[in-house]
Amino acid sequence: MNDSQFYQLIDTLSQLTAYTIGRSVDNQLVLPQSKVSGHHARLIQCTSTSFIVEDLSSKNGSFVNDVRVTRKVVDKQDTLRFADTVLTVDEILALIKNEPVKSTVQSAPVATKKSPNADANPLDFTHAFADLQQVYQQYPILRKECRNREKMIRTGSVILSSIVGISSVLSTGGAALPLLHIMSGAGLSMLVPTLCSTLLSTEEKLEVIEKEYREKYRCPNPACRDPFGTREWELLVQQKSCRRCQAIWVN
Repeated sequence: MNDSQFYQLIDTLSQLTAYTIGRSVDNQLVLPQSKVSGHHARLIQCTSTSFIVEDLSSKNGSFVNDVRVTRKVVDKQDTLRFADTVLTVDEILALIKNEPVKSTVQSAPVATKKSPNADANPLDFTHAFADLQQVYQQYPILRKECRNREKMIRTGSVILSSIVGISSVLSTGGAALPLLHIMSGAGLSMLVPTLCSTLLSTEEKLEVIEKEYREKYRCPNPACRDPFGTREWELLVQQKSCRRCQAIWVN
């Protein structure tokens, strides 16, 4: 796959999914309430956790956490209201896809067969911590280049080439879903399609980058998740472990 094919692939991936919400039957999510406008709002999916809700000049307004908005970056922790109808992002997606809403109640763990690594130190997060180097390195690059779509696409091509390699992309036939799956575990590279999209302003792109960076750049121990903030990855390497939960970052 040459540079022009990478360019075309990223351009294709940058066509973000958007769902319209309203009373009219031609919306992706139909809300048959009288106070909801015919075409009330739309929800743009930026990443698996970040979205933009945009009011479509509705009469009774769209609200995020009870604050009326015209357009705002939201995540799954935010509560959305269209006129009098209150929904979470998960509920909206489930209704659109005609799926049951996922329960927030944690189920009891199921006993499984002991794996070969079951005796490993439960506080050993060296591999997960090493992956955070890409998050730290990609963050300033993506912030800088997201202001210019052409530069972002070229930067995205370089990032993806370094992550998956030409042979890996060729092995998928350039298919979007396998490539996105590979990207999702490689730092902030899954943001490349969003940052190339024409549906977001520069300010919105910067906000999405910041949200995803803050969410990922944390202690990799799920029981801790202490945010690293602006701390340099190299200094964390020297620290070797989390002072809060004692998770091992570097052996």
